[in-house]
Amino acid sequence: MKSAPDKKRLRLLLILLVLVAVGGLITLPWQMRIRQQIAQLQRQEKQWQAMQIAHLRATETLQQAALAVNLRPNDPKTHAFYADLLQQQNRFAEADTQWQLAVQLDSRNAGLHAAYADCLTKDGKEDMALLEYERALALDPNNLQAILGLSWLYLKLGWNQDAISLLKHALKAHFSVAQLHVALAIAYSQSLSLIKAEKELLFARQLAPTDPTVLGSLAEVYSLSDKPSKALTALNEAIAHTSNPDPLLVQRAKLYNTLGQPDRALQDTDAVLHQEPYNLEALFEKGKALQTKGDLKGAVQAWQPVYERAPNLENVGLLLGRAYVALGQRAAGLALIRKSLQARHQAAVGQALSMQLLNNAHSVPIHLKLAQFYLKTGNLPRAIIEFSEVCRLDPHNRVAMAELKNALHRAGRPITEWLLPTTATPKK
Repeated sequence: MKSAPDKKRLRLLLILLVLVAVGGLITLPWQMRIRQQIAQLQRQEKQWQAMQIAHLRATETLQQAALAVNLRPNDPKTHAFYADLLQQQNRFAEADTQWQLAVQLDSRNAGLHAAYADCLTKDGKEDMALLEYERALALDPNNLQAILGLSWLYLKLGWNQDAISLLKHALKAHFSVAQLHVALAIAYSQSLSLIKAEKELLFARQLAPTDPTVLGSLAEVYSLSDKPSKALTALNEAIAHTSNPDPLLVQRAKLYNTLGQPDRALQDTDAVLHQEPYNLEALFEKGKALQTKGDLKGAVQAWQPVYERAPNLENVGLLLGRAYVALGQRAAGLALIRKSLQARHQAAVGQALSMQLLNNAHSVPIHLKLAQFYLKTGNLPRAIIEFSEVCRLDPHNRVAMAELKNALHRAGRPITEWLLPTTATPKK
């Protein structure tokens, strides 16, 4: 038999154990959050260390490339290698200088012209890129890099018929290149020929069954064709076969938002933003998902950096303005809505003219109106390209010639090279 004091001590111990257990249960969520935060900090530390190592390696490689240029100033390959490293770091002005030196040293090398054109395209100098792609094709009509680069540039300009003609011609020599079929499919898609686009992508898939770019493009066509289940299947497969799924995750989040599945959209956007916190497309889709869930404050928080960095992305300004109004910030919201509607109207003018080119690919009046629109809105590279196209189609068009010289002068471009034809394969 236990004595009374022993029983009392036992009861106290039991009470203490119960209190500890209850306290543990109460603080369990906090403990889990702390563990999660610690794990997240550890992951961030590892990512930061990996970024530091990658940065040091890139810097060392860049220094070695710069040294090689100094040691072998007459070797175009060293200049090209250095230029490629510079443009990877978005140091386009320095890269441009190196590409020019490489091209001057080996002016008959189509590959160098094509690579230089790719750099110019990334730097937004589409007018100069067009010339370099054409020079590459004049030297080698079957240069794949130049064909793909020029076709994508045509697609960005809305010159779908020119892209289709170029790609069909290229496929005669490179029928088994999947990316040519993908580009052709995109051209068909932009021309609203979705059945043809799907056919090209299905064939490209036979050539490259696990290529995420093929599957991602196929998913886009399925979405446009109102086949969301097929689009989702293609995206899931593409994500499983890529080392960098972020663009595809954003695409899938957009599809989930369209299907009214905001929770799944948030899973994808959060996965992207965990790796890349300022991915604007992911932030935009996150905002839409939060809006659907009724979390307007969260949506505003996601959309604000998007609007600050890319005000013309989708209709972010309009969505943000309406959210402000709904949250009681009426004056700021209405001001933003008015500004966004004005920008949207201006963009619609350019889009309408581009759409008119679908059925009138070589219409002088449409190209001229589009050129004047670009000049008015300050897009000098596009204005130069469109005025030049008018001059090619109608060599005696004085208005286009005068405006082309004006645009070239404003952009600081040489006039003479735009007055001479350089295209290797004339447009039909």
